[in-house]
Amino acid sequence: VYKRQIVSIAYTLLFVLIIQKLSFFHSNQISRKIVSAVFIIKIIAGTMLWLIYTHLYTDRLTADIFKYFDDGKVIYDSLFTNPMDYFKMLLGINDPSLLHYYQDMRHWSREFNQGLYNENRTLIRFNALIHIFSFGSYHVHTVFMCFLSTMGLMGIFKAFSVYLKDKSKELFAAVFLLPSVLFWGSGVLKEGLILFSLGMS
Repeated sequence: VYKRQIVSIAYTLLFVLIIQKLSFFHSNQISRKIVSAVFIIKIIAGTMLWLIYTHLYTDRLTADIFKYFDDGKVIYDSLFTNPMDYFKMLLGINDPSLLHYYQDMRHWSREFNQGLYNENRTLIRFNALIHIFSFGSYHVHTVFMCFLSTMGLMGIFKAFSVYLKDKSKELFAAVFLLPSVLFWGSGVLKEGLILFSLGMS
């Protein structure tokens, strides 16, 4: 347990350092220290989400924050038995020999197929990748997701700050501090990847 906590703290410090050093996080409207503070707040929010789904809603099979994490571990475990299978699944290479892995996952296929892209698989693959760095610690996945969503929010802020230079504080609050964005965008959920993609766009 302590090892996993140390790993989570180490990655948090690493990402704070990246925020302080990477030019992407530079803005004349907000300081890097404030962005780092938001990143820490997001980790706290993500941890609160974990506490809620751990102690209040205890059905792990229906908890979004755990079901993709657990399915991602199925892919990750293949790295030790057949590394090529891991990379095929991670990259989306279609191979009938991988079917038994997908059958071991509970959420790879959706019960109702509406003809749309199955975004479950994106989040499962994300977790399968982060498992390499997390040593099985869910909280490390939270830290990684919070960093990516912070990057996305920073991109959104910078895109609009060009047009709202005299409203930087209001824009900052609207982008970073909306409760729903802060809460749901800080867990190991699709929202974090969506925010990252929007900001990078």
